Amino acid sequence: MSEPAADSVRGNLHLVCAAVPGRGTFLAEQSFSAPVHLSKSYWNGDTLLVHLVNPTAGMFGGDCLRTHVVVQTGARVLLSSPSATRFHPSRGRESLLHQHFEVRAGGSLDIYPEISIPQRGSRSRQETHIELEPGAELIYLETLTPGRVASGEVFAFENYAWSTDIVVGTKRVVRERASVSPGDASIAGLRALFPASYYASLVVIPAKTECLGAEFAHDVVKLSRHGSLVIAASRLNAYGWAIRLLAAESVVFHEGIRQARALNYERLGRRQPDARRNGL
Repeated sequence: MSEPAADSVRGNLHLVCAAVPGRGTFLAEQSFSAPVHLSKSYWNGDTLLVHLVNPTAGMFGGDCLRTHVVVQTGARVLLSSPSATRFHPSRGRESLLHQHFEVRAGGSLDIYPEISIPQRGSRSRQETHIELEPGAELIYLETLTPGRVASGEVFAFENYAWSTDIVVGTKRVVRERASVSPGDASIAGLRALFPASYYASLVVIPAKTECLGAEFAHDVVKLSRHGSLVIAASRLNAYGWAIRLLAAESVVFHEGIRQARALNYERLGRRQPDARRNGL
């Protein structure tokens, strides 16, 4: 695991989300430090909306942010951010985002961050570990964009790497490793369909696996309604689904994610929370 330099920003976020029957979900524990700020949470009657704000310009080389979130039994949480995560030129040092999530049986966690934008000359790594007890619910989104396309930057970063592990009980259902460098063949898959591909991975693990049957994959494929969007789903053993999305442009990308999330909530039989509500 990469360690930050002595002169870089070392931030942290720690949350424990608990529930009181008949009264809803609340933050039982919270602590945070730059480069992350926790805005006022909002209870919409079904889900606690928690928004993470980066008050700085973004992540620079050597910066490190460690996140630990626990969702207890009965709690329902949407963890979101109102702005993109920007990775700035690293000058030879790597920025690190380390995430650890735990969801107890009967708990629900929806991780819905804004897009990640690795800018020219940046080196960044995201490490994610998610532990679910059987009977827990998860919706997890991660993204990768080609950079500041409007400014003429298309895959101009040095390296963007990520690792994701999701465990249900004692069984590992997702283990993904990737390292993308525009200067070598690792970028070929992303650019095979679109020169400036926008990529998203959306994992959904329901509390009751039978609510997402084999027909779910066909419903996902139907979301690809034009040539600027490709979307497909694959089953994660008996636990849930992984949805992969490629889009040719930002507007189509965001719409594809929105539709995929709406489909997830429809099949889960739950009302989709509005991530724009932050209680401010």
